[in-house]
Amino acid sequence: MNALTRKAKPDDYVEPMPKKQFQRICKSFRSKGGVIQMNDATDEYLNFKNAEAITYDSKTIVIKQNPSRASVFEELIHTFQYRIGENDGSYDNRLKCEIAAQKKLIKYSKEYKLTENEIKQTKMALKAYENELNDHYKNGGV
Repeated sequence: MNALTRKAKPDDYVEPMPKKQFQRICKSFRSKGGVIQMNDATDEYLNFKNAEAITYDSKTIVIKQNPSRASVFEELIHTFQYRIGENDGSYDNRLKCEIAAQKKLIKYSKEYKLTENEIKQTKMALKAYENELNDHYKNGGV
């Protein structure tokens, strides 16, 4: 048989942000002194960390190649959190920043043009971070 087929995408597939949009965001972020690290080595590092991206401070983002819209916007939110002093590096503060970022992604999901899968994953992440913070407080965390 010589049929043409389209491979099915997994249920958790999230489409990458359009390249032109991502390039504009990167250019803007870099013009303000920001650094975006993205290559095969960072992909390997992020796979090891089980993360799509990591924000280290107000100017440094490590992100997988071909990132989703949600991961790009989330990391930009985190750089802003660092810039205004919301993240002091403590465990509970990091969780609070993650919760705030997830809530903002959900609130602005239409403006960010997040897909249904991205919204679903964001809601699951929000719940997980809220549970983790509650467990932290139950176990004597400050």
